[in-house]
Amino acid sequence: MIPLKFVYLVGLVPIGIAWLVLYFQRSDLRKEMLWMSSLMAFGSFVTSYYFWTKDWWRPLTITGTRVGIEDILLGFAIGGIEAVIYEVVFKKKYYKRKLHPHNFLLPLLLLIQLITFLFWGVGLTSFWSCVLSLILVSTGVFIIRRDLLMNGILSGILTMLIAMLDYYFIMLISPQWIDHTYLSSLSGVRITGIPIEELIFWFLAGLLFGPLYEYWQGKRLVGIKKSSSNFIH
Repeated sequence: MIPLKFVYLVGLVPIGIAWLVLYFQRSDLRKEMLWMSSLMAFGSFVTSYYFWTKDWWRPLTITGTRVGIEDILLGFAIGGIEAVIYEVVFKKKYYKRKLHPHNFLLPLLLLIQLITFLFWGVGLTSFWSCVLSLILVSTGVFIIRRDLLMNGILSGILTMLIAMLDYYFIMLISPQWIDHTYLSSLSGVRITGIPIEELIFWFLAGLLFGPLYEYWQGKRLVGIKKSSSNFIH
């Protein structure tokens, strides 16, 4: 039996493997993966400290601190995965004809401000603050770039499925981990043993962050089978 303080770290192995598979599968997507992985690593650490560990979950870390290296590794791995999994699974590549790029900081700053306002100002739980904020910011992104909607939806579904597989692995190595980790503000509803809040969160995270790089860079995606003369790396 693995001690509880090691489960969070060991439980990251499946998504770490998934990240490596995607990274070595498509060399043309590595820049996007590294950008989004770095961004999400930082974001995961900050949001875990200020929001999630307040009333959502509080996993034990190897350092015994409220936020640990595990949060950084989780953000790094899942950020890269959700950024490119749509392109890999559905065999998409960047198209040479670019659209107008957008400031990627704007949706991120808006997201943080909304979560902060809803959580600290309005008094909603961190889950509902996050859900409402992700929906609102995603809607704004897709109004500006309607062509990215399918990318976002499918990225969200695929991210959620990968998260489910990771949770199954965690429940296999430590059946009691979920009961010891999640706090009382959640609904208590579980789907195949996984808190429903987690599934909703990972879908919405993939919905926004899956196509964020394309939104920022003004890139378009086309099927990989089309003429290579129209591709840009």
